[in-house]
Amino acid sequence: MEWDREKFRKMFPNLMQELESVKVPTVLDHLERCENEEQALEIVEFFERRGEITKEFASFLKKNIQQYSSLFGTRKAGEYERRGLVD
Repeated sequence: MEWDREKFRKMFPNLMQELESVKVPTVLDHLERCENEEQALEIVEFFERRGEITKEFASFLKKNIQQYSSLFGTRKAGEYERRGLVD
């Protein structure tokens, strides 16, 4: 069933506002939760399998995973909600 965006906005203004303000965590947000390179590579492969990142971007991340190691462990559990991201 398809909805006209403006009709939905008029019928459910608060719900539409919530839907538009939700930010979905990216692969980089998930890398912040990793503890080591092995976990980071798993995350990248998962996002690639699901089609959420391109093969080129996944390949880039895998080749340069050491550069992203400074992100590892910078985000603790529960911070997605505090930063307005969906878990």
